[in-house]
Amino acid sequence: MSVKNKKFLALIIAFGFACLPLTACSLIGNDAQKNFGKGEEVAPYRPQHLQKDKLHSLGESAPFAHPTNQNKKAVGAEWTVKTATLFKNPQEAGISMDEVLTDNETHYDLQTGEPSGVDLSKSSFLLCDITIKNISSEYMNITDLSLVYLPERDKELKLVGLPAYFFKPKEVEDSTDYYNFKLPVDKTVDTKVGWWVNLEECKKENLYLMFSYGGDSEYQQFWNLNLQGGE
Repeated sequence: MSVKNKKFLALIIAFGFACLPLTACSLIGNDAQKNFGKGEEVAPYRPQHLQKDKLHSLGESAPFAHPTNQNKKAVGAEWTVKTATLFKNPQEAGISMDEVLTDNETHYDLQTGEPSGVDLSKSSFLLCDITIKNISSEYMNITDLSLVYLPERDKELKLVGLPAYFFKPKEVEDSTDYYNFKLPVDKTVDTKVGWWVNLEECKKENLYLMFSYGGDSEYQQFWNLNLQGGE
């Protein structure tokens, strides 16, 4: 399996762990209403909307839900988005291009919801400092957190792309996939996560981070990034 396919598989698995066993998550893009596999049905596409009552500021923590049949309010982890900074490119943030992904999945077409490839000549680089504490999760994947854009006319959240950069300490490295990490229960890790952002497509004041894009609104949380710079 190619590295790119592994990353896409990791995203699907991450959504599954976040939503099972109570519900099945929607697939990203316009094909969401198609069946996935023989005899299996996928929940119909649900528009994603910003919930202001679940909107957090930088530095604030939010629970990542891990509902079970026994406890619908179970928490899998606690995430804190500490900082969010826009740079002209990764090098300006002190990051080598060799450490940054440029695959199709790191940029999604805002109209179709499909991977479309990143145009480096038009893209800025968003870097966030994020602290994660594992409460009860057996499986950890950074794509549980998504960068989304809220168009002024549409009012429906759009996925910007998968993370292009994920720095974590060696002790939590997981060789099975770039986005996976091994964090024992009750342990905390500090990470840095980066995304490509085309500011010709997205107004920086309308960019947010959120949990469970494509999933149940009940379990979603959001961060207002208050971005500056990047041009």
